[in-house]
This record gives sequence, C-alpha cells and structure tokens, in this order.
Amino acid sequence: MNAPPPSVRFDAVESADYRAYRRFVNAARNWDVEKGYVELHNAFQREAEAEGATPKTADDALAILDRLDLFRTYAFLFRNIQRLKYAGHGYGIMPYVLEQQDTLLPQLEAIAAEGVAKGVLHLDPKVPVPDYFKLVDFHQHPGGVDGNPLAGLQYELARRTRTHSRVFANQLYRDIFSYLPKGQTFDRVLDWGTSFGAGLRTWLHDNPNSEGHGVDISAPCLKLAYARAREQGIEANWWQQDLEHLGFPENHFDMSFFAYMLHELPPGRTPALLKEVHRVLKPGGFFIGMELVYVDGSPFQNAIADLEGWLNDEPFMASCFNTDYEAVGRRAGFSNVMITRFTEMADGAMPEDKRIPPRSTWNIFRFQK
Repeated sequence: MNAPPPSVRFDAVESADYRAYRRFVNAARNWDVEKGYVELHNAFQREAEAEGATPKTADDALAILDRLDLFRTYAFLFRNIQRLKYAGHGYGIMPYVLEQQDTLLPQLEAIAAEGVAKGVLHLDPKVPVPDYFKLVDFHQHPGGVDGNPLAGLQYELARRTRTHSRVFANQLYRDIFSYLPKGQTFDRVLDWGTSFGAGLRTWLHDNPNSEGHGVDISAPCLKLAYARAREQGIEANWWQQDLEHLGFPENHFDMSFFAYMLHELPPGRTPALLKEVHRVLKPGGFFIGMELVYVDGSPFQNAIADLEGWLNDEPFMASCFNTDYEAVGRRAGFSNVMITRFTEMADGAMPEDKRIPPRSTWNIFRFQK
C-alpha cells in the first residue's frame, strides 16, 4: 500500500442540523424495529391464542397480523421512516447531497478521471444494465444507486444509518472472511457487487499482498470506491460490469466474496449468475458471502421479513428466502457447498426476551469450485 495522497477527503459537509436530523430518523427506525417489533410479536401471540390458531407459514402469520392495528402502524413507520431518511425536509440524504453537488461533483469527477487515466477505474457507459436493476428503487433510494452522479455517496451515507453497527465498521467483512480456510493465501480476489468498495478495502487492508478487483454495474458507486481507496492508499481495480457477464477469463480468481447481494437479484437469474462466478474462479477457489434468511420455525418472523422486503422496495426478498441455494450452487458446478448460520451477526440482533425470535438473521454461504 502507498501512503494516502494529500488530497481533501471526498465527503459531503455534515452540518449540525443534518446530523441531528439523521440521529432522529435513525432513533425512530430503531424504536420501530426493536421495541415496536417486540410489542407486535406479543400482540400477535395474544391474537393467535385468542383464536386458537397455530400458524405454520408466513402466510398464516400474515392472516393474523392483518387484523392488528399495531401491524399497520409498524408497517407505516417502517416504510415512511426510510422515506424520511432519503428525502425528508431538506435534511434527507438526497436533497442534502444534491444541495452540495456544485462542489462535490467536480471533485468526484476529477478523482475518477485520475483513476481512469491510471488504468485502475474501468468504466463502461455502454454496458447493458439488467432490467431487474432498473425495476424499482431498491431500499427506496430514489433513482437507485445509479440514479444520479452522486448516488454512490448517497448510498454510503445511507449505510451509516443501518441498525447493526458491524455493517459500517467493516467488521462484517472480517467476520465473513473468518469462514475461509485458515492459513490459505488468496492472491487474486473479486468483490462481487462491490458498491463503494468497503469490503474490498477491508480485505486489502488486511491482505496487502492480494490483487483486488471490485465489480459493480453502478458507475457512481465505482467512482466513490476508487476515491475511498485512494484516500486510504489502497490499490485495487474497479470494473463496471454486469455480474452475469463478467469480463474476466476462466480460472482467474482465488476467491470471490459478497454481502447482502442475493436478495437484490431475481432467483430466476441466480443460476446464470452463479455459473458465471464459478467460471472465473480457479479450481479450488471459494465464493463466500452472507445473506438474510428466515428464522427456522418462526412464521411470525418470516412474515415480518417478507413484509419488510416489500415495504423497502426489495421485490426479490421473499423469493430469495425460499430459494434452495445449495442446490443452485451445486448445479452451477460448485463441488463443496456449505450454508450455515452466521452467528456473529445473529448474536447482535436478538431481542432481550429470548422467547421472541430475532427480527433478522443471516447465513454464511461458502461454495468451493
């Protein structure tokens, strides 16, 4: 790694008013998904007992939840607090960043031009964008992560408001990497859906002898990824490509990793996507990552997981939960497929009352070619 350049960090200026607004919105969301979730579970249990019902599926649970006023309140708050985070009252992420675009955009474009000239930022404005990427504004991010030239910065700011502190601190990625074989080196790695590059930067910080590549369809995210790597003195290659049509040769990478990607992709395309990442991995290479999953034996939690996917404009969430990724991985050619509970994340998501299922839980996916 080289020493960081003496340039000013590429950041929106955060005023005291903006920080206060963000803390309010984050606190409101945390109340809804923590205290509100517990109260909703208790109300659900009372209603089920009063009816003598024993729900077995998420649909059974939703039939009970639909009769509860508290359920409608929970759903209203979940959807609209997210809207406030992005668009509210001049201090939402979208208007706040765009208000500073006359300063931010020229700075970002100058940094990106440097990356292109150095041959490490590979942008392709002609790359076909998959229809599913344009279908909805994922996470209610207006225009999505490719909707305007500063969308990468807007997404990075949104990630800072996530409930689980591991996500932004990048410990998440270290926890994922801990499931790789101990003592094995990975000379060339691929960040599959890199976004603004947090995962790849974490890997290269800890493994500076690796050759790192990040791929994403969003040019605004890739420009920010290069800017952040530049600030840290981290050298990597950033590629604008469709995950289903990677521009790398066969048997090229020792390892590829992802986080929170599978639920953003239509399961109908997953076989082709996994076949493509299998193609670019070397024999013995690993494809590893984490994803949200249902809680076994909890129709209530499964119903809430389905609901939140729809409320947050993530239309493939429910089908992701019901996809047999082990079978899909084997059909894609992976010989060793492991899917197991990601306990490092789950431990931080349990309600204080252990009789209540966690609102969110995750699995680790480790596929070997």
